[in-house]
Amino acid sequence: MLVIDQEGQTRPAFVQFMDGFRAGLAKGSRRYDVFVENLDLARLDRNSSDPERAAGWLVAKYSDRSFDVIVPTSEVTRDFVLVNRERLSPTARIVALERPGDRPPSLDHAPDYTSVSTDSTIGATVELACQLLPNLRQVALISQSAPHSGLRVLQTEQVRTAAKEKGIELLPLIDLPLAEVRQRLRELPPDSAAVFSGYWKDETGRAWVPADVLESLCRDSPVPFFGISDTYVGRGIVGGICADTRALGEATGRLVVASGDGPLPEPARVPPVCLLDERVLNRFGIPASRLPRGSTVLFAEPRIWDRYRPLILGAAAVLAVQAGLIAALVAQSRLRRRAEKIVGEQRDQIAHAGRVSMMGQLAASLAHELGQPLGAILNNVEAAALLLRDDRSENAAELRAIIGDIAADDARAGEVLDRIRAMVRRQRFAVRPVEVPGLIRGVVALAGPALAADRIGVTVLCDPDLPRVAGDEVLLQQALLNLVGNSADAIRASTGDREQPGAITIRARRDGDSVDLAVIDNGGGIEEGMMEKVVEPFESTKIDGLGMGLPIVRAIAEQHHGALRLENNPVGGLTVSLRVPEWKEGRGRA
Repeated sequence: MLVIDQEGQTRPAFVQFMDGFRAGLAKGSRRYDVFVENLDLARLDRNSSDPERAAGWLVAKYSDRSFDVIVPTSEVTRDFVLVNRERLSPTARIVALERPGDRPPSLDHAPDYTSVSTDSTIGATVELACQLLPNLRQVALISQSAPHSGLRVLQTEQVRTAAKEKGIELLPLIDLPLAEVRQRLRELPPDSAAVFSGYWKDETGRAWVPADVLESLCRDSPVPFFGISDTYVGRGIVGGICADTRALGEATGRLVVASGDGPLPEPARVPPVCLLDERVLNRFGIPASRLPRGSTVLFAEPRIWDRYRPLILGAAAVLAVQAGLIAALVAQSRLRRRAEKIVGEQRDQIAHAGRVSMMGQLAASLAHELGQPLGAILNNVEAAALLLRDDRSENAAELRAIIGDIAADDARAGEVLDRIRAMVRRQRFAVRPVEVPGLIRGVVALAGPALAADRIGVTVLCDPDLPRVAGDEVLLQQALLNLVGNSADAIRASTGDREQPGAITIRARRDGDSVDLAVIDNGGGIEEGMMEKVVEPFESTKIDGLGMGLPIVRAIAEQHHGALRLENNPVGGLTVSLRVPEWKEGRGRA
């Protein structure tokens, strides 16, 4: 296989083309020996008609070779191959690279011919410049006629058309000495831009690589540059709609592979790409919002994350481990302090429970010891009643009433002592029908004198036709007395903060198949955070309280299969409700 170029093997575009070309060939199973020749017209100062001089030495050089494929890379080299085909290799197939502006070959003189081409991109590059630079008013075109005169004519016309459509002025800097090009660029106003097509030889006859000239011009020019080849990106231009030279080479290699020994495939067309240089975009302050969709931004400055990712991840891991250890230590410290607090509270509760247990034992002992004096009192009262039975004196009736009260109180005291013994022995209580009004009257009779002494009024509200409740009258009476005593203590504690006199309401009403017994006061109430705590043992809102009143009431409620509920009143004070099931026939002992 013979590849023939017209300019130079070290030219960046040709290097990239050959890199893609070899990659395309590698996709096939057949292996080719690839020979590369360059007519080098620019450096040898030859025009497009001079390639005939090279035919002799090429024919002599490859006289013992027969090529399967010849790949010309321009219009000049293509015409050279077609003219000298019989001398070079008459049976060779031709897979040509056609550049924009190249004249198509005469198919009558081009058998076994196919090609790869791309669109001219210079007009689209001018439109890209207008999109990226909204204030653009003038565009300069830098180009030379040689060695691609057809391409230069096409590009000039396309730039002129695009400039006219965008309403900007075209400044052609074509075939000018390099020094003059530099001077004209320095004189451009700030709202200008330059489009670079190519520059091969300066006024002194020195040959240049176009990309090197472009880099020099960009370095000296105050206005942004745009280009039409991907090899120009990275040499100082903003970017452009560029021919993808590597993709052109790869497509050419694939055509060679696809041709094989069969019919030649149809010509291929490679679309251009939009390439931009982020460094130059930043230099001219072009924001990312103006970039066209699908564009490729090259030479992006690595962000801190991209540059130091391992170090950042390592530092983050160390910090995370340290933070975890610190959090664990703080949590452990909090748990330890909490455990110490709980242990202290439990130690206090155990000590308090021990004292209460001692009090229970003392109460049991007192109940036992007081049993005999109460029995003696009852015997004496009964004897006194017998003596006064037939007495008709003026005060006898009153004395008999007093003796009756003493006997009743003695009997009640005996029942209380019996209950104390039962609780100490953990005996189960007896469920009997209890009349609610009588229960409340007994509570008021017992608590009334102390409440009256403190000027605390008592109101009783009972719904009519209340059913009897199932329970132990003494325990229920004890529960209500505890609640009334708590309400009285709360009223006494808030006496200095109130204007209204103290008041307690004992309310009884039906609630489904139960009776709701409530004690309502106008004291200070309970803080919301204490509602759950005050029903626990040894928790009290009173400075000198044991914290056993409400827990005992809750225990009595649970023994009766009822419930205890506390609720602050909207206007102040507290409502404590004791819910007790109604009596149903057939109940035995609980």
